[in-house]
Amino acid sequence: MRFVTFNEGGRTRAGVLTGQADDDSAEQGEVLDLAHHTLKDCLGGVAPDLLEMVSAGLDPIARRLAALGQPSASACLPLQTVQLLAPLPNPPRIVGAAHNYTCALKERGVPAPKAPVLFEKSALTVIGPGATVILPEGAGGITYEAELAVVIGRRAKEITPQEAMEFVAGYTLFNDISASEIIRADGSFDRGKNFPTFGPMGPWLATPDEVNPSGGHRVTLEVDGVYRQDGTTADLLFGVAELISRLSHASALEPGTVIATGTPAGVAPVQTPPTWLEPGTVMTVAIEGLGQLVNPVENGRSVNVG
Repeated sequence: MRFVTFNEGGRTRAGVLTGQADDDSAEQGEVLDLAHHTLKDCLGGVAPDLLEMVSAGLDPIARRLAALGQPSASACLPLQTVQLLAPLPNPPRIVGAAHNYTCALKERGVPAPKAPVLFEKSALTVIGPGATVILPEGAGGITYEAELAVVIGRRAKEITPQEAMEFVAGYTLFNDISASEIIRADGSFDRGKNFPTFGPMGPWLATPDEVNPSGGHRVTLEVDGVYRQDGTTADLLFGVAELISRLSHASALEPGTVIATGTPAGVAPVQTPPTWLEPGTVMTVAIEGLGQLVNPVENGRSVNVG
């Protein structure tokens, strides 16, 4: 099932996307409005807010919705009449994994890390599909990073990799925009990963029955129709289960936590010449089962890069 967060009529709430294929570039399909009075029992008393639904347990809600049959026509909104937002516009935590694709390590000519290289990304970076990524003036080279993101469904503390997949609420697309030259100058990820708009996410949250991250899903990113990244989740160095387990031993993972699992080869700084993001361009991230995440790029205000 494909859950979304959307705005319609000035109100933001959760929905279920139906009738849209992964490769649809046009706004096709419908959104089942989970705030509709006929769906109250399906939510089991939970507000039509995706983070609250994840925290309460998304799987039983999905099962009740699947058993509903034909919903009321008044609960179905044409997709072109609503604005899709990030599925989790304000997640409690975002953790990223760097250097986590074997193809990217080979491209860089560096050895594989012995343990996951992790960083924190602020929820204030999150934007949804169609929203504009703003390049801070003076920040230097900024790159795209297409990623599979996993969302934690229930509190996970000190769990094993064998248990980890039981704690997954679903998967979505993430574009880990990064100011590479600032990261290099700072010697840390903190500032260069955390400018506003540097966390495009969406367009939907797919339940685990729709995505198998170990099954080799193709991960691509295009800039103005030109492929910059083209990899597969089979190249993950530390897979989803391993990442969840290791993170859960460092600190408990709360429901709604987003884990961005890393990006394949093709990022801007290792190309000749570097393929830095430019204003006026459009990025499209795609992974089988998770649709397309499209975001334009524009310039913004200057920043202190000292």
